[in-house]
Amino acid sequence: MSASASLANDQTHAQFGSVDEYLSKWAGEGTARRSVAALINGVLDAACLLSERIAAGSLEGDPARLIGSNSDGDAQKAIDVASHELFIEILERAGAAWVLSEEANAPLVFKGQHFAVAIDPIDGSGHVGLGTPVGTIFSIIPFSEAEDPFLAAGKRQAAAGYVSFGNTVDLGFSVGEGVLLATMHPQTGEFLIVKRQVQIPRDTSELAYNASNHRHLQPGLSLYLQDCLAGKEGARGRDFNMRWLGSAVGELHRILLRGGVFFYAADKRPGYENGRLRLVYEANPIAFLMQQAGGRATDGTSAILDKVPTSHHCRTPLVFGSATEVDLIASYLNSNPTSE
Repeated sequence: MSASASLANDQTHAQFGSVDEYLSKWAGEGTARRSVAALINGVLDAACLLSERIAAGSLEGDPARLIGSNSDGDAQKAIDVASHELFIEILERAGAAWVLSEEANAPLVFKGQHFAVAIDPIDGSGHVGLGTPVGTIFSIIPFSEAEDPFLAAGKRQAAAGYVSFGNTVDLGFSVGEGVLLATMHPQTGEFLIVKRQVQIPRDTSELAYNASNHRHLQPGLSLYLQDCLAGKEGARGRDFNMRWLGSAVGELHRILLRGGVFFYAADKRPGYENGRLRLVYEANPIAFLMQQAGGRATDGTSAILDKVPTSHHCRTPLVFGSATEVDLIASYLNSNPTSE
């Protein structure tokens, strides 16, 4: 590509503006809005540093080296702990009142006054070094001394977003006024907006699920998949494609770009009765973004944003994506067919 063509491409993307400009304009004179903007900018500052470490792979030591386990017994890798420490340091400086991280037993309390942040510093860390997208996902929640902000229903969120570290470093976020997508410029580290007011198609023929768990699924979900896999000769009357990254952030980014439906449902295995994804810092921010983009997010039958967490690290089943398909999955689950 010629230098002039490259410059033209830069100008095309620049016309959408930068995330920093967007947040500065959105924050205006409001104290609360300025606090939210500062926290999002803090996440992006940390994400820029984290992206460099991920890109370096094993050149700077093994980021996937096992060094312990978190409070729920999940293995912790070196990059899990390092990314946790990075985000905690920067979010404290950015003015967070409390921070709940997947890698900490309990919320960390700081001197901020307005908002708490729930964060999974590096979702999908098992894929580090394999080229599969990994990501950071976060939720910003109004804070008051009178109650634990992380034990409130997800509909109280003020903002949410994610950063996906793949072949590009991509951001998706919302402050309650639609979903914006941005990409980090590899030379400057600036996040440039590439799409505003993202809308997920209501209909889809693309599924994301772990097919190896098929035999453990509830009868209603098994019947749904049976009808999908039958293709155009079956009850659905069309063929379906399957996509499975094993990274919730990667699946979320793809669905925001092109539609689709993802599910990690409750199943019959011990320890999976309530699903596996975390409600507060995974399912809630995903559901907030789905709502803002015209999609849907449920635990199979009930809206994620209506669920009240029972603990900081509680789990939930999660179905999200194109609204028609999410609703159809709920109807299959509610039908409660008997298993064969």
